[in-house]
Amino acid sequence: MHIISKLKLYLRSIKPLLLSHHPDCENFKEHTFSIGTKKFCIGCFIGYPFAFIGVITIYIINLFLNFSSDLLLIVGLILMSSFILSPLKLTKRKSIKILQKAIFNLGGAFLFWWIFFLPNPFFINFLLFFFIFSFLLLLVNTYHAYSFYRTCKKCEFSLDWENCPGFKKLFEYCNSNNLPNLFDIKK
Repeated sequence: MHIISKLKLYLRSIKPLLLSHHPDCENFKEHTFSIGTKKFCIGCFIGYPFAFIGVITIYIINLFLNFSSDLLLIVGLILMSSFILSPLKLTKRKSIKILQKAIFNLGGAFLFWWIFFLPNPFFINFLLFFFIFSFLLLLVNTYHAYSFYRTCKKCEFSLDWENCPGFKKLFEYCNSNNLPNLFDIKK
């Protein structure tokens, strides 16, 4: 089989994970939302668009001109502090989780404008933006990876991906297309 064809089959087999980032299981139902038969990650498909829309909206309504630099920072940090709801387990309800992701990422939009209006050359502000947002993404994604691990570790299948019902369709698709198991980390 041609390598491009195989790659397409792999991408098709992991497509649900690319959209939802979570197994299709009860333990993760509050982390995703559905549109038709497709499941989407709340953090990625609610949070990131809110950041992008926030950056554009703040620009369109000239909010960055009406707020002092300090106020942009303070509002951004206050909104982003909504992240604390996750470790405190207050985002168990999907509606609260969606609201928290929207607020957190809107805070990121305020932080974005604070950085770009610092009295530095554009390149310095760009580097500052890159490092601050890379660090924030690292922290948030490390927390989410640990949370994912912790949830799966408590499950009766305890990280046994090949027997986990949440990954059943993925493995069935790989087997039916004679694709090797990329998730078999025991070998």
